[in-house]
Amino acid sequence: MGQTIQSKEFRWMTKGLRTAFTIIMVMMIFALTMLAIFMVGAMVVSEQQVNHLLAKGSVTAAVQLEGLEMKLADHVTSDIHYSKKDVMTFLFTATIYIAILLFIIVQVRNILSNLSKGIVFSLANSKKMERIAYCVIVLSLTVNAFRTYTVYLIMQQFQLESRFVETGLIKGISYHFTGIHWTLLLCGVVIWTFARIFRYGAFLQDEYDATA
Repeated sequence: MGQTIQSKEFRWMTKGLRTAFTIIMVMMIFALTMLAIFMVGAMVVSEQQVNHLLAKGSVTAAVQLEGLEMKLADHVTSDIHYSKKDVMTFLFTATIYIAILLFIIVQVRNILSNLSKGIVFSLANSKKMERIAYCVIVLSLTVNAFRTYTVYLIMQQFQLESRFVETGLIKGISYHFTGIHWTLLLCGVVIWTFARIFRYGAFLQDEYDATA
């Protein structure tokens, strides 16, 4: 009786998590759609048109880095310069990253679907976990570069480098596009290890089924 209750609780938990990841998947697809629309708009509209609109209008902006938010003064936002090349590069890179995250979400959702059906140690689950691990490792090697490029783009658009240096408080600003996100790398290695454990469990399950 106790085992039956635990089995039902496990199925309900996996189904609930699958629903949550389905919602996240829909949100990621929506984000990708919006990025595609922005990319089309950026390709169609010229730099001169955007800069003309920015010069005529009133722009309010703030820069947020981690938990720090800086509201920019009016004379800073009035000097904003739109660069089509930089924006297109940012949108393209962001699309790749969200696509990778969407792929991870889909793999997790599929694993949860198998778990809710009682399929735990299987080659399919192992392969899905390996794909997740490889994606996480790729993110660990590139996420710092993407974050640095985001900061670089903001600094360039608002010409903040020269403004910070002019204050006399900062001697110079440099950008480091290389580096490893060790937490993500460790997570990727752990997920890959569990994938191998699941693969070995699937092998043992097949051996047991063959001899039973």
